[in-house]
Amino acid sequence: MLTFLFSCFFLVLNSALIGKFAPPLLDAGPALLRRPGVVQAVLFAGPVILIFVEWWLVDLVVAVLTPQRDSSSERTTRSARGRFSDVPPGKA
Repeated sequence: MLTFLFSCFFLVLNSALIGKFAPPLLDAGPALLRRPGVVQAVLFAGPVILIFVEWWLVDLVVAVLTPQRDSSSERTTRSARGRFSDVPPGKA
């Protein structure tokens, strides 16, 4: 549910940003960018593309801020507990 709410928030924010900044940028560009079909495509696809970029950034920030686990210490901890061990019983 939280992902849905954030996606809706991102979509509203992106629509406002694209609606505000795209028309002046498209008007300053070549004549091809001023065609109604191109403007409509940018106004529709722009917010959707930005959602993917924003979720990629969220995943990147979470990966950077989440401490990495040391796999060797986790294996040792599991072996010490005797559960879910990577080493077969009797070979330790």
